[in-house]
Amino acid sequence: MTLTRRRVLAALAGAGGAGALTGTGTAAMLQDTERFDTSITAGTIDLVAEYELLTGPGAGGRGTIDGSHIGLPIGSLGPNNDSGSMLLTFGLPQDGDAVNNPAALWLATDCPVPVSTALAEAIQVTVLYADCASGEQLHQIADGSLREVAEDLRGGYRVDGDLSASGDNCLTDTTCLLFEYELGGYIGTETVDLPMWFAADQCRHTTPENPFDGVETGPCPTADPCPCCRPLGKLEFEDETQLGLGDSYADPGTYGFTEGDVDYGLEIYDTANKDGGRETIGVAFRLVALDGGTVPALCTIRVKGGPGDEQYDRADGLSGDTADLPGSDADGLVYAPTGRAISHITVCVCTAESESDCPGCTDPSRLSGGGQ
Repeated sequence: MTLTRRRVLAALAGAGGAGALTGTGTAAMLQDTERFDTSITAGTIDLVAEYELLTGPGAGGRGTIDGSHIGLPIGSLGPNNDSGSMLLTFGLPQDGDAVNNPAALWLATDCPVPVSTALAEAIQVTVLYADCASGEQLHQIADGSLREVAEDLRGGYRVDGDLSASGDNCLTDTTCLLFEYELGGYIGTETVDLPMWFAADQCRHTTPENPFDGVETGPCPTADPCPCCRPLGKLEFEDETQLGLGDSYADPGTYGFTEGDVDYGLEIYDTANKDGGRETIGVAFRLVALDGGTVPALCTIRVKGGPGDEQYDRADGLSGDTADLPGSDADGLVYAPTGRAISHITVCVCTAESESDCPGCTDPSRLSGGGQ
């Protein structure tokens, strides 16, 4: 299987609804009316939830959440559109002479669907309060990978209806939440859903209780963010290939791969040289997408010099920079063996392919489609 930019896909969807709109306390209000001669109408809850896609895939789209399970059309995140944001507005509209009671509002999530996907580890999500008029960020509710945020909010979160006052305040007008999401360090074709619900309970004549009490709140299953380490490209240090490269020599600069996926390359930001600067023995670099898109994470690089090569493997973190690879020096430099001049560098990256489909970190010229 050829690794190309067209294979870098990710979708993030949400399911939400203004469900569980309970009327707790209405019976007590009706009983109280019997003590008066005048007529008193019990209050109602009419929660309206609306979304607007501010940035990213589908930007400008908006609509009303109506029902218990509605997919929010966030769209697909990919190498050239790898982040976005969505504003959720909750309101209590007045309908004619009906009295719309203040409401206690909760937000709850569940583990990503499907569970244990590399994509749920690669998407970073931040949930914040926001100014409903301007969309300006206010204080943060949750932050982390999609899995971590889903885990944090599983037991229900009481949404403050009035940020200008202290304590947990009931919603009387509108309140807004901002969801920001970004994809990083991922190659694959998975999709993932973030199950999400909202519930409202009237505040008048009752003590609001969390409707999500008793649901499963244990940790969501984790996934290996790098189930497959496969070749992406090779950069040969040769004369007359790219300006700045020579035989066993490289100036700092950005270079496209000479073999493998030519949509990517290396930004060499530091070098170590010998023989009066004529031969390069060490480089520090970042993996880059030449069109400015997102990049996958490095899992293994091999620096060839002389008859052998020096291999550097990722630890637990995901990064596209040699400075984050174990074995690099304090400046992020990685070296060919025993001070030899570098002849080429092979780069392997994390993908979401299954073990059976993963070729391993081999020379990219050995794979079908190498150099295309």
